[in-house]
Formats: sequence, structure tokens, C-alpha cells
Amino acid sequence: MLEMYAQLAKTNIRKAIKDYLIYFITITICVSLFYAITSLSSSSYELITEESYNFRNLKLILQYSTYVITAILILLVAYVNKYMIGRRKREFATYVLLGAEQNSISMMFFIETIVVGVLAIIAGIFVGTLFSQVITAMVLISAKQEVVFSIKLYLDTVAITFIFFISMFCIIGLYNIIVLRKIKLIDMLNAHKQVEFQFKRSKKVYISIFVVSIIMYIISGSYTVKLINSEIDYSVKLLIYIGISLITFIIGTYALFYSISYIMICIKNKWVNFKYEGTNLFLIGSIVSKVKTAPILMATISITFLGAMISFIMTLVMSQWAMGYLDMRVPYDIDIRNNYSTNFLAKSNIDDIKVLPKLDYSEIVEYLNNNGAVIESYCQVEKYIISYDESTLAIKLSDFNKLRAMLGYNEIELKNNEFTTQWHNAASDEVVNDYVVKNSNLNINGITYNISQDSSYKDSIGEGFYSNSDNIIILPDRVCDNLDFIETNFVANIENKMKYEQANEFRQNYIYEWFRNNNSKFVTKYSNENDITDSVIDIRIKSLEINNILTTTLAMRILGVYLGIVLLMISLTILSLSQLTESIEHKDRFNVLGKLGVEEAQINKIILKQISIYFIVPIAIAMIGAAIFIYNYYIIYNDIITIFVGNIEFILSIIFGVALMLVIYMCYFIGTYYTFKRNININLP
Repeated sequence: MLEMYAQLAKTNIRKAIKDYLIYFITITICVSLFYAITSLSSSSYELITEESYNFRNLKLILQYSTYVITAILILLVAYVNKYMIGRRKREFATYVLLGAEQNSISMMFFIETIVVGVLAIIAGIFVGTLFSQVITAMVLISAKQEVVFSIKLYLDTVAITFIFFISMFCIIGLYNIIVLRKIKLIDMLNAHKQVEFQFKRSKKVYISIFVVSIIMYIISGSYTVKLINSEIDYSVKLLIYIGISLITFIIGTYALFYSISYIMICIKNKWVNFKYEGTNLFLIGSIVSKVKTAPILMATISITFLGAMISFIMTLVMSQWAMGYLDMRVPYDIDIRNNYSTNFLAKSNIDDIKVLPKLDYSEIVEYLNNNGAVIESYCQVEKYIISYDESTLAIKLSDFNKLRAMLGYNEIELKNNEFTTQWHNAASDEVVNDYVVKNSNLNINGITYNISQDSSYKDSIGEGFYSNSDNIIILPDRVCDNLDFIETNFVANIENKMKYEQANEFRQNYIYEWFRNNNSKFVTKYSNENDITDSVIDIRIKSLEINNILTTTLAMRILGVYLGIVLLMISLTILSLSQLTESIEHKDRFNVLGKLGVEEAQINKIILKQISIYFIVPIAIAMIGAAIFIYNYYIIYNDIITIFVGNIEFILSIIFGVALMLVIYMCYFIGTYYTFKRNININLP
């Protein structure tokens, strides 16, 4: 008896791999990507980079995020197992009629799925060794390091991969055992007659739902129009517009697929000539039958496509955004920010402002020079307050020119009665122009100063000089001597990069200890029971910021693309299996066409049309939704995208995301088409 079950299991495994080759390939690719990403956290993995980089956080982010993303595959495994059980219920019924116990049948099916899963894991691990080199190359290229390929098998990652996926297969397998034990013999025999959905409601209901879907799509588009006509202020209101637009689109999609098959039948009955032209009747019947049996599934696939496209595109855009923001965030190698204005000026505590200590960073300069970070140039920038009511700050022209010289910009000139403005990169031209028009004159201590011909500058000098506004005033040096001092910033460029550990020690420990030691009275007076040191002193070190930004952007790119691939492959695999299941269950219908004299080439055209419509409709709807989302996103963040990403890079990110998705899509489409033909052509005359 055991030998018989073993032989049956062996035969069924071969059949399962043959019939569900696309599922097997999907699991293999997902395993390979999981292994490749998780291998970065292996104890045996070595990522050789400069000492100024540390990717420990990247490894941790990738490791645990990969677990979460890959867990989504349990939906695919569950769906495929459900289909396999549904397709083989009559086969299982035959085993029962021949005397087999349902417990034995369920265990045999469990072993089949585990064996197929193990084979996919093994294949995926070997493919994953190649993918791991691609991820390593991405990290090294981003860190501007030499790429060296070294294919290795990491045993701890192999163990983690096996445990993770086997656990997933076992959870679904045990559930299948329970399901198979409870299925009645009569239900197994009649399984092929069951459908997921039938028209059980009146004509008015389906037409009403179809109208609702159209209304939802109109609402989704109308909120896009609202965004176009709204003043962009990055408020929560505009984000709510995007949310409503997306939610109404999703509701409209489910309503559309719920009612579309009924609408198609109505159209078919009205267009009699088209219905009876050639093989259209057969094609329309197949499409309506498939859409009618699984409307919720088709809608869910469309939404999953939408999620995959947004994941592909937005992670690429956001990573470009982060890299572009880095140049504005930290243009200097070292940037120490004195934040008195944020903590005291905002509270309008003028008495406190007048006794704020002027920081002298000479000890910092000496420390850096003595510890290998030789300073090439530096500047202590004193900031002064012009208006307490408007929190308007100013810096000296000489300091401003020193900052510009350190960054390679040309120096500027001001007449004795002139001033100019320096703006945050993210400030829009409209905001800048409006400010210049309304503030062309500035009254300081009874003297009027006129804005210079070059009224504004947006060359990045670092974001640490902007406290409670997007701009800072540039005044002649002598004017600032009569203003109230507020704080002193320090910026420096060094001749060589600081090592990661050295920079981290300088930022986390030395700088705060230096401030407390040199300003003990201030710290004692205003700290009370809490240390305020870290709230009035902030430090940015370029090497650390680059490391953190690289960690963030690499994590977004790798995980975003991985999430998009997982979602896309789940959707395409379900679409493909659904079509291949129909090719197996309904191949007699195609044999009838052959017996009626329809040529094989014509039957192949029917298959191509059927698969094309079934594949194109969900992805077309998803592309419309993605276009609405991306367009709304661009409308809100147009200025920021232009500054930190670039319009060309933004478009290229969209093109890359769509192209990657279409490549995967075409592979599944072609594979489904040829497998469908293979299944159908078996009994064609």
C-alpha cells in the first residue's frame, strides 16, 4: 500500500511540475531574490568598502523587511494549492472509490506540495547566488567602490531560506489536509460544476453597480482636477485628495469587475452581427465565463498590479529624492548648528536671548587637526535677529561670501544701504518673488535699506542656516554690529574623509561634551533636570550623512523593486494558472472547434485573443490608476521633484519602472500562451 501511494505521489509530482511550471518558476525566482537579499546579513558575508562607510543598518533593514515582503507569497501558495485541489477533486474522488482513505490522500497531496516546494527552494538558492552578486554590485557602485564578483554559498542563509519557505509550505499544507479530510465524495465528483460567482441578482442591480463604478472613476479624476486648481502648500488636505482619488479608483475597479460580465452579455445580445461573426461567439463566451466566475479575483489582480507599479516607480523616485536632498542638507564636510533661535526665539523669551553665549569653535578646529581630520577651510557664521515678531534672521556679507567660496560659488557685493536674501532650495519661485516684491525695503534701527538688484540667491549653503523660515537676510557687516546676536554656526571642509567610527564618536560624544564644558553656566541655568545640549547643538558630518542616505536609498531601491516583483509575479502567476486550468478543463471545447473544421491557426488566434484580453484588461486598469497617482504626486511635489530629483530623472524612473514591469509581464504572457497551446493541441485533429 505504501509503495502504491509513493508511486502515485511520484507521478503526481512530475505532473504538478509540468502543469504548474509557471508557479514553480515564480517560487524559484522569489526564493532566489529572498536568498540574495538575506545573504547580505550572513555572518560569512564580507562587503569590502572604505572605512568611511558602515552598512550594518542596511543589512538589518533588508533582512527583516525581506521577511515581511516574502510572507506575502503565502497568498500565492494558498491560491495555487486551492486551484490544485479544485482541479484534482475528481481524481481524488476516484482514489476514494477505489478504496483509498481520505487521510492518506490528503497526506499524499501534502507530500507532493512539499516536494515541489523543496525543489523550487533548491533551484532558487543556486540562482540566488547570482542575484546576490547583483545586489553586492549595486551597493559597491553606490559607494563608488571597485566591483569584485565572488560567488559563494552561505550556509546560514541557506538554512534561513529553507526554514522560512518550508514553514510557509507546511502552514498551507496542514490547512489543505484539514480541507481535504472534510470534503464529501459527492462534492468531489461535482466540483467541475461549481463556480465562484453567478448572476443571482436582478438586471437593475448589476447596471446600478456598473454606474457606481463609472461614478467612482469620475470622482477619482475630479480630485485630480482639484489638485491642479489648488494652491500647492504640502498640506494634509492635498494628501487627502490623493487618498480619496486612490480609494475611489479601487472601489470603482471592484464595482466594474463585479458588473462587467453582465454588461458584456447585454452588449453581446445587442450586437448580433458581431456575435455571430467568425468565432466571436466562442471567444466572447469564454471571456464572459471566466470574468463571471471570479470578478473579485480579477479586481484584486488589477489592484495588485497597481501596487506593483507604484512600488516600482515611487521607490526609485524617492531614492533619487534622498540623494538630491543630500547636497542641500550637508554641502560641507562638517556642519555644526547652533539652534538657540529654535528653542528660545520661538518662545519670545528676549531676556534669555540677550544672555546667549557666543560659541567659539577654535577648540573644535584644534581637535580635528590633531585627530587626522585636517581642516582645509572653515567659517564661524554669526546670526543676528532683525525682527522678533517675524523671527527674521541675518548674517554678515563677509560670512556669506566665505560660505560661497567654500562651495565654489562667486562672491557677491552689496552697497552700504543694500541687502539681499538667501533662500532654501525647496522655496518656490513664486514664494521668492512675492517676498521680494513685498519686502523691497528693510528698516533697521531707523535706517532704510533697499534690496539689491540681485535680490535672491538659491545656491545651496546648507539647511542649518534656516531656522523658522525659508530665507535669511544678507547685510553689510557694519549693520550686523548693531543687531542682537542669536547664534553661531560652524562649517568646515577637510582634506580627507573621516572614518565612520571616528566621525560617529565625534558626533555622538565629543561635540556635546565640548559644549557642556565650555558653557557650563548656560547648561546649568536652562537644563533644569533635563540636558538641553542636544537641542541647542546639532551636527552633520558629510561622510555619516552619505552613509545614512546610501543605506536609505539602497534599501528603498532593493526592497521597492523586490516588493514590486513579488506583487507582480503573484498577480501574473494567478492569471496564468487560471488560464492554464481552463485549458485543461475545457480542452474538449477546442476539440469540438477542430472537428467543426476550424483550422489550428485560427484556434491559436482565439487562444491568443482570449489570453490577451484576460491579461491586458487588469494591467490596463492598473496603469490608469498608476497614472492618476503619479500625476497627482507630481502636481503636489513639482517644485521639490524639479530641485532634488530632476524632471528627466523623474521621467526615467517612471520609464524604468514600467519597462521592468512590462518585461516580466511579457515573459508570463508568452509562457502562458505556449503552455495553453501545448495543453490544447494534445487532442486536436
